[in-house]
Formats: sequence, structure tokens, C-alpha cells
Amino acid sequence: MQRAEQRSRPRMVATLFWPYAGVVSAIGVLACGLLIAAHPAVPAGDPLFWLLAGLVLAGELLPIDVPRRDGFDRVTVSTAFAFAILLLFGLLPAVAAYAAASAVADVVARLNPFKVLFNAAQYALALFAAAAAMALAGDAAPVATIADGLGAVLAGGAAFLVVNHVLAGAAAALLQDEPPLRYLAADFGFQALTAGFVLALAPLVVAAAEASMALVPLCLVPAVAIYTGAREATRHAHQASHDALTGLPNRLLLHERLGRALAAAALDHHQVVLMIVDLDEFKEVNDTLGHAHGDRLLEGVAGRLRAALGETDLIARLGGDEFAVLPAGHVGAEDGQRLAGRLVAALEQPFEVDGVVLEVRASVGVACFPEHGRDADELLRRADVALYCAKAAQHPVALYSAAQDHHTVDRLMLAGQLRRGIDAGEITLEYQPKFPLGGGRPTGVEALARWTHPALGRIGPDGFIALAEQSGHINRLTEEVLRMAIAQSAGWRRDGLELRMSVNLSPRSLLDPHLPQLIRDLLGAHGVHPQGLQLEITESRAVPTGRVAAAVLEELRTMGVGLAIDDFGTGFSSLVQLQRLPVDEIKIDRSFVANMEQSTGDAGIVRSTIDLARNLGLLVTAEGVESDEVRRQLADMGCELAQGYGLCRPLPADRCFQAVLECAPALRAAV
Repeated sequence: MQRAEQRSRPRMVATLFWPYAGVVSAIGVLACGLLIAAHPAVPAGDPLFWLLAGLVLAGELLPIDVPRRDGFDRVTVSTAFAFAILLLFGLLPAVAAYAAASAVADVVARLNPFKVLFNAAQYALALFAAAAAMALAGDAAPVATIADGLGAVLAGGAAFLVVNHVLAGAAAALLQDEPPLRYLAADFGFQALTAGFVLALAPLVVAAAEASMALVPLCLVPAVAIYTGAREATRHAHQASHDALTGLPNRLLLHERLGRALAAAALDHHQVVLMIVDLDEFKEVNDTLGHAHGDRLLEGVAGRLRAALGETDLIARLGGDEFAVLPAGHVGAEDGQRLAGRLVAALEQPFEVDGVVLEVRASVGVACFPEHGRDADELLRRADVALYCAKAAQHPVALYSAAQDHHTVDRLMLAGQLRRGIDAGEITLEYQPKFPLGGGRPTGVEALARWTHPALGRIGPDGFIALAEQSGHINRLTEEVLRMAIAQSAGWRRDGLELRMSVNLSPRSLLDPHLPQLIRDLLGAHGVHPQGLQLEITESRAVPTGRVAAAVLEELRTMGVGLAIDDFGTGFSSLVQLQRLPVDEIKIDRSFVANMEQSTGDAGIVRSTIDLARNLGLLVTAEGVESDEVRRQLADMGCELAQGYGLCRPLPADRCFQAVLECAPALRAAV
């Protein structure tokens, strides 16, 4: 039979539940006290009573899980045997057996003592109602024979069903913060079907007992069959609605729960928040350590997120490293953002997976009903848009903004068109020389990718490199850029111009074990020496660690390919990067160089960086050089190379060739 604790998972127990449960418990205790005071006989020496009481206890200890809604409801067959005791022995034996069995089962389940009392009182009051209904029907318990008292039995069963449903259902509604009347009305059909079937077994138990006590245990046969079938159905239902790895609800169950939450919110005019949580750089864990480590990391992440939420907050795994969170109750946008911040903070402590310490960062997109969406699909899409905006802005949490939505959709469309653009030859390169500040002709250039989109025109690298990483096309793009850059380097060499070619490399590409062989093949095909190629890795992005990345870097170093850290000073632990990466050059980020004339702090950072590099035996290139005064300052500080619009803008190959040939005198004069 229904029990409030089995149908609810309280995050923060509703304040109305405790007074309500206290009143019900007090009435139940008072009724039982008055019943005992009446001194009715208890059949302590009747073996049939103890047999039925044992079956009541067995039914309480072995509830039947019935798949329903987003999980399961529990039905106990104990009611049939408790009601049979009422029919055979009267009210006090029935109340004593049922209340005692309920208390034992609740203690075994380690429920709160107050809830143990409430459940026992609930059952006792339902039995009181059944006995009263039978008396009003003209045949008080116990009945002489089941055949003669069938009308009263039906009245008693109906009273038990209604009172139990109202008492337990109201408690469950208060715990789940739902309107009790609506909850009771929505749940009555299910309770009438399941609990009504169980109650219908009671007359059969009595009839069997009237014939022979030995027949009573046979009444368990249909219950056991139902129990076995229900367990199997519950297992299948759980598999269909939950993620096999983490045990969390899946997308299907999230959509179902979200739809119900939105329907209730529309009626009550309150807000609903949906969050999508995505791990940053999780692919590198799988690629570096293998999927087994990745799976164990996901299990740990799921546990951390679950622990940071309330018991009634829903967390689901959407797939891969993406989770969704649906907070329970009335939660607005500000509360949702604060909760999202707690989820991000919960993942800040490193995870240890099979002796490997892994650091995890997450991004969270937040969308709110009704401001950002009116149905489940719309709210999911807009939470996903917010997540994309969070990643693009490198912020841990972002709230959906309609102003960014069209831009995001456009970028998602571009992601789908990027592979076609790569294959169609729409990616082109421009080249920006690197000038020696000591004078003379540039000896190196940086290749910068451009996408000539057929409808949108020329798109710079900021507009599609991140898309290539997120859509999985970065390795294909890297291959195409390397092919064009190395071919151009070979062409210039044939024309008598030796320039070291620098190519920007996504940190994700370091997880491609085939990268060194690709570069070796391209260099060999065009006759370019490995020292004529330099790869630039952006320092503002985390460089992956692990065996794969280390092996790739070591193989490139052994080949003779140069490695530079781009945007130095803006990102992830620069000194650590210098310590573990086989670099031969660092490029000081333009944000420091451009403000050197106005900011003594920036000038100090640049000077310190140059001194550090010189002590480590590294070349230094300053980016973003715009003026003659900055060039002079950099030269005085001992910086070797410079790039910037004040020296030369990125140019197509033929114009860059001419600029390199013509630039040396002007540069020498400026310095």
C-alpha cells in the first residue's frame, strides 16, 4: 500500500509536512489508545493470527516496485493480510499487526523515527475507517462468514483505500511541494487499480482460512508472481530511462520530467530553471588515457554533481560529458546561476583515477521558463545556446541571452559548413613577417588561415578555429594549413628566399599521434628541412598532458621542428609550460606590448619576460608592435623579433614575398 516516504525524495522538506504528519500521528496514537482501553480480546494463542501477521510483515519487507512516471511506485501486499485479520479477528488485532509490521519495515529501512510513527498511524487510521464503514454497512468486523458479510467487506475496503490514499498522498504532495488536491486527483486512478487489486485478495484469504489454514499461504502465489514480474519490469524500465554508466536519468527521462515541471509551472505561474553542464577538454582525457579512465572520471563527476544538489533536484546525463540539471521547486534565473556556480566549484578539486590526478573544469548554460522558453525542447535548446556562449567567452556560467542566439545559431550552421569549405579549397593563408629588431631582412613568417565563405565572405581565424575544435574538424583543418604552408615555404625557397614558416597549432592536435608522421611526409614531399618549420601553440589554451601529447612533442623535437608558445603570459601557468614543453621561442602577447608606452606595469612584464627567455636560451618575439617607440623599447630590452601592423600586416604570399625583399632598409633606419 502507498507510503509517503516511498513516493518522495525531499531536497528540503516542505514546512507544512511536519505539522501535518504530527496531527495525523497524534490522531492515530489517540485512536489506538482508546481502542486498547476498550479491552477487546487479542487472539494471542491463535496460530492463524500469527500466520497472517507474519504474512503482513513479509509483505511490508518485500514491497513491489511498479514502474511509473520518472521512477517507480511501491505497492505492498501486506494490506491484503492486514485486512483479512480485520475480517477474521477484529480491529485491534489488525491494527496491532499492521502497525507493528510497518514499524519494523521502516526501522529496517532506517527512516526517521517521526516518519515511522506517521506510517504506522496512517495504516491504523485506514483500518479504523474500514471498520467504521463495515459497521455502517450493517456487518461489523469480525464477520461471521465472508459470504454473508461481502457487502460490508466491499464498503470497508473502499473506505480503507480512500483514507490511506488521502493520508499518504497528501504527505507525499507536501514533501514534493505540489498542490495536494491536484496530486491526489492525478494519483487516484493508479492507487485504485493497484491497491484495489491487493484489497481484493483479502476475501480470498479469509475464504481460504475458513476452509483450512493450510490454504492461506497459497494466497501468496499470485503475490509472488506479481512481485517477480514487477521486479523484471522495473529493471527494464530503469534501463530504458537511465544512463548505464552513471546510473543517472537519461535524456528521455529528463524530457519527461521537464515537461511535467513546465506544465505545473504554467498553472502556478512560477519559474523553472534548466542547466546544461559540459566538461572542458574531456576529449583529451579519453584520447590520452583511454576511455576506461574517461568513464571512471565521468562516474566521479556524476557523484560530485549529485552531492552538490538537493535530493529532489534532477541531474541527468545527456551523453558524452554533458549533463543536465533541473532544480526542484520555484527557482529563478539568479538562483539558477548561483547553483550553477556551486556545480562548477564542486568540480574544482582534482579527481584521482587509478592513481592519475585529473583536473576538471566545466561550463554551464542556464535557461529559465518562461522568459527563455515555453516548452521542453525550446528550453533545452536555449540552455545549450547559453552553454555555447559560456565556452566562447571562457566564462564558467552563462545565462541565455536572446541577443546572442542568432549569432550562436549562425556559428552552429558554420560548423556544419566548415568541412565542406575545407574540402572545397575555401581555406587560404596570409603571411605576416617576423622582423629582427637588430636590423636586416625577416627570416621567418607566420601563416594565418582565412576562410573565404561563398556567402559570408572572408572569415578570420577567430571566426572558425574554435568551431573546428568543437565540431571535430580541427585535425583536417590542421592538415590542410600545414600542406599549404609547407608548399609555400618550398616555393619561396626555390625563388631564393629562405623563411622559417610558423604555423599555429591547436593544443588538441597534440593528441593526434599521427601528426608527426603527417609533418614528416609533407616536409619530405616538398623538400623542406624540419628546421624550416615552427609550430606555435596558444598559451591561453591548456596544453594537454599525458603520454600521447608527450610522445608527439618529443617526436617533433627529435625531427628538428621548432616549437613556440604563442600569446605568452595570458593563460595557463606559463612557467610550467616552459618547464615541460621543448620550446625554442616564446611570443609575448600583444595585450602587454601594445600598452608599453602608457603602462610601466606592462613594460615591466615585457622586460621580465625577455630576461627570463634569455636566461633559458629562448628566442623572444613581441606581438602587436604598432609604433616606432615600442620598437625602440623592445630593442633596448634585448627582444630579438617583432610582429605587428606597425611593421607589416598579414599579406597574400606574393605580396609578402615582395614586402620581405623590400623591408630591410626601412627597418634598419627605424632602429
